[in-house]
Amino acid sequence: MIALVPGPRGAGSGWRLVSRTGNGADVLARTTAGPDAASSRQALARLRDGNGTVSVVAARDGHLKWQLTSRDGMVIAESPAVHRDAASCRAAFTDAQRAAHVALGGSYARPSAA
Repeated sequence: MIALVPGPRGAGSGWRLVSRTGNGADVLARTTAGPDAASSRQALARLRDGNGTVSVVAARDGHLKWQLTSRDGMVIAESPAVHRDAASCRAAFTDAQRAAHVALGGSYARPSAA
């Protein structure tokens, strides 16, 4: 099950996109989008559409995260820094895009191979 969970109060509105299973939950993406629901929804739509620049970023502990940024360098959405290699990090971005489709009330159809 995919859930959109509001960010903690006092830390900006934002959200966390979570995949819940019988064994727990994984945070697929998060943002600290602007102070209103419209900006949070816009950030989620930009994630869904891949509207921005996707980068793989290293954390201090050596783990990786993906970040979707706007042209001016502002972070639109990002994953937690839990990935061990760039390939799994990029795959996690694709998973987050699929989840964003679902969270916004749509379904996701995998593009057919050409």
